[in-house]
Parts: sequence; structure tokens; C-alpha cells
Amino acid sequence: MVLACAVLVPPWPVEGATPAETKAVGFEAVIAGSYQGKVSGPGVLMFLPQGGFRKQGYFFLADGQGVRAHGVTFVLPRGLEVGKHALTSPSPLDIGTVPSVRVDRDMGNAVASSQNNITGNLTLTAFPADERRLSGAAVAGSFAFETEDPQGQRITVRGTFAFKAK
Repeated sequence: MVLACAVLVPPWPVEGATPAETKAVGFEAVIAGSYQGKVSGPGVLMFLPQGGFRKQGYFFLADGQGVRAHGVTFVLPRGLEVGKHALTSPSPLDIGTVPSVRVDRDMGNAVASSQNNITGNLTLTAFPADERRLSGAAVAGSFAFETEDPQGQRITVRGTFAFKAK
């Protein structure tokens, strides 16, 4: 099985680049395993100041909002810095305190979420240092992880994102 992965192209101006060479990747991923799919969206970063069991606040990083065929959503703790971060399957009490991820699949009349037994990493190459100043902040990185669908079958997800927060 061969997995494709998008090339990370920053949406901000690259020195010496012409407008045709500078484009936004947004958020892209390939899903393989028990089902296959592609994720593509503009990229969304929000800070939920009262999010989490302890109301400690956390970041919501995703390909997009609303119902979509496939979606990838990260929940990231405040204070997270650029670098490589191990992903986990948190207990409900840990949501927002550790980097975690969920894969969603629209099943027509319901959404199936896969977030069990996660192994893999999220690498942030650009991330805002201040959750109060998200507008216009560069958000970029890549990820590769495995999880299980609701029936316990493995899913592999690989992707990249590069966008400006709104």
C-alpha cells in the first residue's frame, strides 16, 4: 500500500517567490486502512478558553468546520510550542491537556469517530505563541498517526497543513 502526502507550501510570502509560486495548502491528508479517503480544507485554528474538563482551555486545529466526508481534528493544550509532539488517546479527564486527534467519517445519518489506541506524531513548524493573538498567525506542520475505527480496524493518516489563522 502506497500513501501519498502533500508537500508543505507556506501561505505567507516566500522570499524570491512569485505570486504563482506562493499558495496556501490549507489542510490536506490521506486516510488508508479499513477505509480510504482524502481530507482537504482551508484549515481552522481556534482557542477555546474554557475548554477541557478542568476548563484549562485548549486549541482546536482541524481541516474545516461542519459536516464533511472525512475530517481530522486535533485538540492541543495551551502553551504548545513548535516541535514534534506524540499524539495520544486521552481519557475524558485529559482532553486539552495532552495532544490528541480524532478522525471523523460522515456515514450519512451519523458520524463515525476514530480516536482509540492512537500512535504517531504531530510536528508543528509554525504555531502562535499567544492564544490571544491568533488572527493572521502562521500555522503549519505535518502529522502521521494510526488509530482504530469503531470496529477496531486500523486506520493510517498522513498529512500537512499551512494556513493563516483567522
